Amino acid sequence: MSTGSALTNRLADPVLRRLLRSRLGRRPGGRLGVVRYHGRRTGRPHEVVTQYVRDGATVWVLVGAADRTTWWWNLRTPAEVDLWLAGERVRARAVAIEGAQQAAAAAAGLGVYLAAVPRAASAVGVPPGAGPAALAQAARRAVLVRADVVDPPRGPAA
Repeated sequence: MSTGSALTNRLADPVLRRLLRSRLGRRPGGRLGVVRYHGRRTGRPHEVVTQYVRDGATVWVLVGAADRTTWWWNLRTPAEVDLWLAGERVRARAVAIEGAQQAAAAAAGLGVYLAAVPRAASAVGVPPGAGPAALAQAARRAVLVRADVVDPPRGPAA
């Protein structure tokens, strides 16, 4: 873990998590949210600040630096999670989609994500104006989390 990400995890993330779980969570950015999941081995709750895209009742998270971060490993099998999206809490069933094993699902999710956040294309190696082949190639290297909302918003309760 780099020094920059260590500082972010220790200093900024706790402040962001608290802000995004509150009514003020609607303001910082329409695509920042919090994912609360439980550890596979310990069962303890953990939270991570993410950027997300909504597609109806599905929420997509593109896992940044998936080769250096491990939080998404807890979602390799489907699991119940709490999401705070625009300051509102929703319950969802989430699963990590590893492009190397699930190329078609990863390409579909990455397509939805990049349509909503075009500037993320360079981060995953998709050049501007690239076609489906470039998207499919990038999807094979990507990890996304797909969360299907099962309960409607319940407000900012932490």
